[in-house]
Order: sequence, then structure tokens, then C-alpha cells
Amino acid sequence: MVRMELRVVLATVAIFIALGGIGLSIHGSLYYLNDEIWMGVIAIAVGIVGCVTMLTLWPRDLPGKTPPEHPADDVGPHEHHPHLPTQF
Repeated sequence: MVRMELRVVLATVAIFIALGGIGLSIHGSLYYLNDEIWMGVIAIAVGIVGCVTMLTLWPRDLPGKTPPEHPADDVGPHEHHPHLPTQF
């Protein structure tokens, strides 16, 4: 549970990095500062990738998780969790 809370905090920090990148890009666009525009674009990309990475649901986050020392052998993501809906 603590790991999940840490990931939410890191995702929030990543969103603020992306928001700062938006502000930096707008500032660079207003004053024709090419370097600031690109730094802002990079900050936006890093923030979005960081947020998506932190909020991705991993199999070990689900109830009835498979221990890391016993990985699932070619098993679909819903075969260990019958309460989750299937794609078909």
C-alpha cells in the first residue's frame, strides 16, 4: 500500500513538471526564445511519461498477486484474477 501511495505522489510531481513545461513553452513562444520552448517541450514529455509510468497498474498491484520469486509462466493477465472482466 505504501508503494502505491508513493507512486501517486510521484505522478503528482510529474504532472506539475508537465505544467511547468507548458508555462515555459508559452513564455518562450511569447518572447521568441527558442531554447525555452524546447526545454518546455522536453519537460512536458518527461512529465507525461513519468505520470503514465507511475499510474500504470502492474500485476503485483492487484489482489492475489503472484510473488516475484514465482513469475507467472505465459499466463494472461486475467487468468489469476477471475473477478476482472475479460476482453472478449
